[in-house]
Amino acid sequence: MKKLNFLLLSSYIGAITNGYISSLISNLIANPRYFQDIQGLSHPKLLGLVTAAQSMGCIAAFFPAPWLSDKYGRRVGIIFGNIGMIAGFTGQIFCTRFDQFLGMRILVGFSSISNTISSSALLVELAHPRQRAVAGALFNTCYFIGSITAAWASYGALRIPGSWSWKLPVAIQLFWSLAQLSLIMFCPESPRWLVRHGQQEKAKSIMIRYHANGLAGDELVSSEFARMCASTAAEAQHNTTGWLALLATPGNRKRLVLSVVIAVATQWVGNGIISFYLAPVLRTVGITNSLHQQGINGGLQVYVWLLACAAALLCEKAGRRRLFLTSTSLMLVFMVLITICSALYSTTGSASAGYAVIVFLFLFFGGYVIGLTPIPILYVNEIWPSHLRTKGTSVFWVSQAVSITFNQFVNPVAIDKIAWKYYLVYIGVLVAVINFIFFYVPETKGLSLEQISSIFDPVQDVTVELSVSDVRRENEA
Repeated sequence: MKKLNFLLLSSYIGAITNGYISSLISNLIANPRYFQDIQGLSHPKLLGLVTAAQSMGCIAAFFPAPWLSDKYGRRVGIIFGNIGMIAGFTGQIFCTRFDQFLGMRILVGFSSISNTISSSALLVELAHPRQRAVAGALFNTCYFIGSITAAWASYGALRIPGSWSWKLPVAIQLFWSLAQLSLIMFCPESPRWLVRHGQQEKAKSIMIRYHANGLAGDELVSSEFARMCASTAAEAQHNTTGWLALLATPGNRKRLVLSVVIAVATQWVGNGIISFYLAPVLRTVGITNSLHQQGINGGLQVYVWLLACAAALLCEKAGRRRLFLTSTSLMLVFMVLITICSALYSTTGSASAGYAVIVFLFLFFGGYVIGLTPIPILYVNEIWPSHLRTKGTSVFWVSQAVSITFNQFVNPVAIDKIAWKYYLVYIGVLVAVINFIFFYVPETKGLSLEQISSIFDPVQDVTVELSVSDVRRENEA
């Protein structure tokens, strides 16, 4: 199991890479030299387009990414994604024009979604059953390792004279991709993918080795393997692997609604302003020094990473719904306070009101990472059955990318035009999200991947006969 957990670092590096490349643009736009070297970025709309380019690439990968992962395996999806990202990172270093940098970010976005979909699926499907929930919840917390590295690398590089003050943070992206490529070569394939592709013996041998310390007759492995085979047999009987299968049953339609709404909620609750436009927000409250902006950003990333990890470790005890509701409720409180203090600073110029905005921004983002960082990708991977998992998570990531694209294009214009009044929109969104979670999102804690299907679909397989409450009691015992 220790060796398995070490090899699963290859999946976590996918989340680290995503965090680095997603947050890097926020650090670059705080660097004046970046605007000097990349021609055409001075206009707010073009800046919004470059910022949204990664998400545009993710949208373009909607169909190819899950197809690649389903047909050739999770490991191949990871390898393909990293090769594409390495090409994009290298190209960014040599860009001198807006359109060149835009193209490279689109390429990186296209490749990164293939990597992220395959990395999260491999982690959830390969992790030991008793560790799956915490392992899956920790996946997206690694986003902050990437964002912390990006923030402090950018902060240190600001002191470098010339173009390397922004090119060095761009070049560091290569390290994460090369590290993941090296480690994935030693990581086994997903047993669930192997079973679905007729390699039952290979799948069972992986499970015996990594889930049972080599004990061939282990009861846990036997039960787990039987569920995989039964699920694969049902899939083959009903031919439910195409994209239309996402709409074929009431259970799948509910899964689809959950995947889309949760994805949109992760980006339309105000966090995008902090994640991608922290520097302009800080300027609205009087913090204009680049070093100060980068220092605040670096401290923020460390703070939210620690909170996200703590929340991930509690996901099985507290439950998914409770963390979702706690997160969104705290965000609503602090977004109201941010709006009030920003309005006071705008009308009175009070320095104390400006600094209060910074404090509440930290608390707001802390509320966000309690539930909306560790839980969504774990939850979406849990609710979709194995044969539709990458398609379901592709819907999640692309819905998120569409939301990010909209935000990244609109946010700089909105902040420039109406400043703090823009926060009122997010207060309304948060109220709607809280109501959706309370009335529509079911709990999944304490269940295996196959058992979770009984929440959404009628239980047909004799291997899953217990009610959800009975299963939870059995697992806890």
